[in-house]
Amino acid sequence: MSDNPDTHWRGNDLSVQVLFTAAGVAQQIWIDSGSGGLLVDVGDGTLRDMLTEGLNPRGVTGVVITHGHFDHVGGLHSLLGYLRMVGRDQPLEVIAPKNCTEMLGIVENFHRSYPDSIPFRVNIHELGDRETFGCAGMTIEAFDVIHCGSVSGSGVMAPIPANGYRISSADETVAISGDTGSNADLEALVKDADLAIIEATYSDGYDVAQEALRNVHLSERLASELGKLAKHHILVHRIRKYP
Repeated sequence: MSDNPDTHWRGNDLSVQVLFTAAGVAQQIWIDSGSGGLLVDVGDGTLRDMLTEGLNPRGVTGVVITHGHFDHVGGLHSLLGYLRMVGRDQPLEVIAPKNCTEMLGIVENFHRSYPDSIPFRVNIHELGDRETFGCAGMTIEAFDVIHCGSVSGSGVMAPIPANGYRISSADETVAISGDTGSNADLEALVKDADLAIIEATYSDGYDVAQEALRNVHLSERLASELGKLAKHHILVHRIRKYP
């Protein structure tokens, strides 16, 4: 494993790899407990990024979705299709916010496309605030976060179902903010975690409206301040410039 502190972290019980992260493109994070692995978000290119990092997609025990925007769920259908192709026979656990319509639609379409030839079960677990689920030797605790949609030219839109998570094994915890505006519950989510992975979409060089910081995304400054509540932190989901 690389020792790059911006993408990799290893504790006593958990190891973390940020496989890819770019706001509006894709994000996928791998967490391994030694007893199994979780993909937190499955943006486009998840299969490619796992294979590039030497990770076997067959080793995915569960998928954890923070919210349904395309850059966080766009690779889910490809992952399901790959597992079908290789004949997976173990269930795949999918953890998501309640009423995450995009994820539900992808899984429904997968079953509709291959009604008689899927060799594994897809078990969906919709978690509300502070609800938990055990998977891959880890306990996943959901935290409600505030995240509104935004479309260029349309401003801030209505909020969507969105979770942050505390993922724990033994005495070690990784906190993941998901995409979120600034709110008091984030402190409880991040506080005293061994590692906090916090989205910092807006560069401090951007002139960002307060409404967007409250309801859509965090800035690098806000994310860095939040990260001080954890023992270590990684900032993700920064905007990259593409043609």
